[in-house]
Amino acid sequence: MKILGYSERGIINSLIFSIGEAATTNGEDLTLMNDFIGLINIPELQKFGEPIDYEILLEHSFSDFGAADLVIIIEYDNPIHKRALFIEGKVKTLQQKSWSLEKQFSEYLKEENSSNLFFQLYQKSHLMKNKDEINANKGGLISSKIRDRKIGENEIVWNAFKKVAECEQAYYVGLIPTSEDDIQKFNGEVDYDISFLSWETVHNFCKKNEEKLKKVIEIFQYNEGQIY
Repeated sequence: MKILGYSERGIINSLIFSIGEAATTNGEDLTLMNDFIGLINIPELQKFGEPIDYEILLEHSFSDFGAADLVIIIEYDNPIHKRALFIEGKVKTLQQKSWSLEKQFSEYLKEENSSNLFFQLYQKSHLMKNKDEINANKGGLISSKIRDRKIGENEIVWNAFKKVAECEQAYYVGLIPTSEDDIQKFNGEVDYDISFLSWETVHNFCKKNEEKLKKVIEIFQYNEGQIY
């Protein structure tokens, strides 16, 4: 039986499940996940040592703060070092001639746009910045982007929020359809800890680990022209 996922969510789901399967097969060996996290340039994480475990949320809602394509909670020996990665994936679809990080940034500066990479990550940063207030009253928060926001009363959403709220700090990652060279040239600034990772880098990572990530490579092949 062959299972084929569509676009960024199909690849993200396949990647995470394949990494999880590899860890279970090898007695909870976290090396592959550690290597994947290492693709993202977050120097601070290196000072905490090797992670001892991960908790992962796929396509989870945070109500008015938006859904997240992927949340990776990293656990270390010292519980206060627990960190969260909020990852949003964007692709260059077959209908698009190009995808521009600079254009995404300029659109973010102009107005609220629920599909904009920077705005989606901004919402998650706003969630984490106000986590203590959210915990205290479950009420709405005044957002600097147009309107009040709140978590609401859905218990599953609250459970996810409580998991990320335990993290001392969070980082925000754009998984994007541009080259690493273009990423290095980008000089826009936002008021949260943003990093970028190219789909090409992830694809090459899968090829390097072909034996364990063969299914993900098949999803890349199926979506050729749709991702980057």
